[in-house]
Amino acid sequence: MSDFFFAFSVALGAMFPIINPIGHAPIFFMMTGDDAPSVRHRQAAMTSLYVFLILAISLFLGRFILGAFSITLDDLRIAGGILIGATAWNMLQNTSRITESENMAGEAKADISLTPMAMPILSGPGAMSLAVGMSHYGSAPVHYMGYVAGFFAVAAITWVSLRFAEHLVRIIGTTGIGALNRLLGFLILAIGVDLIVDGIRGVAGGSGL
Repeated sequence: MSDFFFAFSVALGAMFPIINPIGHAPIFFMMTGDDAPSVRHRQAAMTSLYVFLILAISLFLGRFILGAFSITLDDLRIAGGILIGATAWNMLQNTSRITESENMAGEAKADISLTPMAMPILSGPGAMSLAVGMSHYGSAPVHYMGYVAGFFAVAAITWVSLRFAEHLVRIIGTTGIGALNRLLGFLILAIGVDLIVDGIRGVAGGSGL
């Protein structure tokens, strides 16, 4: 069971700051503020479900897709580390991941649960690449069970954050959310650096350098 809890803690600890459901709750509330509470709550549930499915699919099928394009896991770690680092930099600068066009599209859509909320705002390329590379921390079946459980926990926290987005915005406030984004940005930056370093080591080792 120790391997399961290790994998669970890695998946939860690594994914939570990248998904950042608390920091993105104001974006969700802004896009759904004019909807009836029942509609907003349903979209919160669907967004969380899509986040879980995107991470799980990336975990189980990502390596096969990479193999089809002759992309190694070390290549993915480097690319994912760069993407995660870019996400962290935006958070440290208190810059939203959502673009103006995505914001306009979200406000115009009746259902924003899959796009743009679940992807790319929450489980974007950085989170997907990290999910694909989870096997770096262990590839036994019990590890994968732990990863899936960790993803489920992140999705559950996402549901709670979005479900009560209005209350979070009122309690934490804009300043508090900005400070939280910066704190999580430091953690994400460390994860990105770790992935890049591991990827470079793998590439260098494979090249005999």
